[in-house]
Amino acid sequence: MSWTDERPAWLPPIPSPHRGQTRIVLGMGLVCAVMLICLVVAAFGALLSMYVLWPLAGGLLLLMSGLLSRRRGV
Repeated sequence: MSWTDERPAWLPPIPSPHRGQTRIVLGMGLVCAVMLICLVVAAFGALLSMYVLWPLAGGLLLLMSGLLSRRRGV
């Protein structure tokens, strides 16, 4: 048994390596889906509704919060 096998009690706990990954994946999914919808609608020459901005804003918020929580963990 080596001295590196046991963590000293005074050290803080190690954060999860997957911190914020779910929010990052959901945010990227929403942003990519909205962009794909915009491209398809624009290809057909139709007008976009302003309601498309709500999922885009939600996806960007999820993405930012996931990336910021990952940054705080280091």
